[in-house]
Amino acid sequence: MPGRRQETPLTVINRFTVRGDTGRFERAFREHSQYLRGRPDFDFLVTVRLVERPDVYVHLGHWRTTRGFLDTVHEDDFHGYVRKLGPMVDAEADQAVSEGRVLRGEALVGAENVVLTRARTFGGSDSSAFRRLFAETTEYFAGLDGFGGSDLLRSTLHPGTWTGVHWWRDTGDCERALAGRGHVSLLARMRNTADVEVERTRHVAYERLLS
Repeated sequence: MPGRRQETPLTVINRFTVRGDTGRFERAFREHSQYLRGRPDFDFLVTVRLVERPDVYVHLGHWRTTRGFLDTVHEDDFHGYVRKLGPMVDAEADQAVSEGRVLRGEALVGAENVVLTRARTFGGSDSSAFRRLFAETTEYFAGLDGFGGSDLLRSTLHPGTWTGVHWWRDTGDCERALAGRGHVSLLARMRNTADVEVERTRHVAYERLLS
């Protein structure tokens, strides 16, 4: 059984609050990202920057297997990058699995077109109502122009904690979708099931495994 769990996909979610020069951080973090892209069983990465808190970055590293991630974090090179980045940031980390990914199109890098939904469901692990409403929200967005897709990530470290991701082709499509009455109503209902925070972000990077 432990071996089988190590073969399951994993998403590592890192939230960095940069202490100083964000440009310096982005350059250093890109070096780290390129290292990850060359690791066995790495799949793809997404990096975003909060619109209202431009000192905060969120990085989603998707791995084809948990084993690939665990092997990587034991490498000396990995720890070298961590030591380099550590003084630049205050960091929060989580690990999650996807409970439902919808892929329609890509989001332009540089646009404010990615939305994060951070949620902690009331009652801990009973998240069925929240999951249903997140799926309804995705269906609503899918009927609008420019919708690119969604992912719903369940924390494996913190029961009842979720990270939802929606993305659009560009900034305008995202803004119109969020302002729609359908989204406003669904968000209000979602907040009856969980402590929900919605964050607009700028799309910094989307890159796949190096071939």
